[in-house]
Amino acid sequence: KEEKKDKKDEESTWQKFWKEFNKNLKMGCYEDDSNRSKISKLLLFTSTKSEGKEINLDKYLDRMQESQESIYYMSGESLDVMKKAPALQVFLKKDIEVLMFSDHLDEPCIQKLADYEGKKFVSIQKADVKLDETEEEKKRFTKVKDMYKPLTDWWKETLTDLTEKGAMKDAGVKVEKVEVSKRLTESPVVVVTSQFGYSAQQEKVMKAQSFQNKDQVNMMSGRKTLEINPNHPVIVDLLSKVKADKEDKASVDTAQVLFQTALIESGYEIADPSALVNRVYRLMSKELGVDPDAPLKEVEVPE
Repeated sequence: KEEKKDKKDEESTWQKFWKEFNKNLKMGCYEDDSNRSKISKLLLFTSTKSEGKEINLDKYLDRMQESQESIYYMSGESLDVMKKAPALQVFLKKDIEVLMFSDHLDEPCIQKLADYEGKKFVSIQKADVKLDETEEEKKRFTKVKDMYKPLTDWWKETLTDLTEKGAMKDAGVKVEKVEVSKRLTESPVVVVTSQFGYSAQQEKVMKAQSFQNKDQVNMMSGRKTLEINPNHPVIVDLLSKVKADKEDKASVDTAQVLFQTALIESGYEIADPSALVNRVYRLMSKELGVDPDAPLKEVEVPE
């Protein structure tokens, strides 16, 4: 009994210490090469399974699935925002624990750490996330990819126009590819960044630091990949529309709106919100059976 009590006291003492000095420890983890591995033992993080409490990395390892090769993490403004992130969907479905970083020092510290007890840290918001798949799943995925090739090729072309010549040419967003997703279960689309690019959270922090050169931030932002959910009715419909007519204006509007809203949902900024807003108005007009291009005229006021 006494031993249990001591352990509890020890934990609460550490929790108090952590509350006061966690930023110092995280900075130490980032800057102190010689003590980084010692500091890593002391770090605490919230996760998708920690029920709002903070856990150490050993606890995460204890709960890892047998075939799991990596320690997964994500970053964002707050836990509430992260819990709703499309990138998290497949991890919740497969019951894989993900660390959630809401402090801007978490991600730099973990990236310097690179691995813990031989397990690599992998961001679920980056394009190169690999998950266990059966042979059957691999075969099916190859067929789905082929089936969606007309749409993914067309979409990549559409977004290249949008980001290089269109409304988003000043946003500093470069689109690497559009591909079928393995991580989406409910949302139609998600935007992820390349392996060595900044996450959305890091991008925000860097842009907020006034001494940062804008071009340098854009260079480090990494090229974006739009992943599409092949089972979502909006995506299924878009495939059939694009196969029928690549020039269809409504399809182009839909493709661009989906990309811009996915950027926002993933935490990225879009340079010209009015372009997105105008597209939403157009789509709403069509939904209501109103011609979006009809000229405005003064309404008649009753006598």
